[in-house]
Amino acid sequence: MRTALLRITARLSALTLLSAGALLGAGTLPAHAATGTVVTDSGSGVTIRSGNALSFGSVGTQPNGTVEIDCQIYGEPVTGKFGRSLIWDHIPGKGFISDSYVNTGSTGLVAPLCTNNPRADKAIAWYAARNGSTAFQGYCEMAAENSYGKTGIWESAKADWNDAVARGVAHRGDLNPPKGALVFWDLAAPYGHVGVARGDGYFWATSVGGKIGLAKLPYFSNYLGWAWPNF
Repeated sequence: MRTALLRITARLSALTLLSAGALLGAGTLPAHAATGTVVTDSGSGVTIRSGNALSFGSVGTQPNGTVEIDCQIYGEPVTGKFGRSLIWDHIPGKGFISDSYVNTGSTGLVAPLCTNNPRADKAIAWYAARNGSTAFQGYCEMAAENSYGKTGIWESAKADWNDAVARGVAHRGDLNPPKGALVFWDLAAPYGHVGVARGDGYFWATSVGGKIGLAKLPYFSNYLGWAWPNF
């Protein structure tokens, strides 16, 4: 087993010599990668995408069988062979596949968190492009969902937060949310408030000075915490 792990580590270390573009945004390849087994009913494998959502283009197909995973990231939930999962696996030198088609022996992370998050980058860019807009005043949950290309998922930010609490994935009171995480406040009862973390202590949201804006956490009172978007 020790010899096998050393061989895997050596292969992965060699891959770090590939160009940054070839890694498709995965960041530096960690030495402690994981393996899984791709399983699809069709037997034809799973689509590899350039990002951690179905909206990202296909860059190939990962066939059924053993696959190396250098890092993982949360992204659009997908229901596959192993149920519903928000986790996406990065295949070194290729791209991302949904963990819902990969048997890793766990429903959680088995590899380091990827340094880049393409889906989160798009959500943050959505807010930045609307900086100063008042079009979403009173509709913070809609803004958060729209930034991720979704709409009509939750009736309010508080309902979104309650879902995270019920699933046991809410990070209560944590002021260091990763890039792309949703950040929540218990404001405007019973609706709450939500924004999207930039990953550096700042967040984008509506109602920052009466408009969409960037602010440093916690900014508003009654900060609840953060959770990855379940949409």
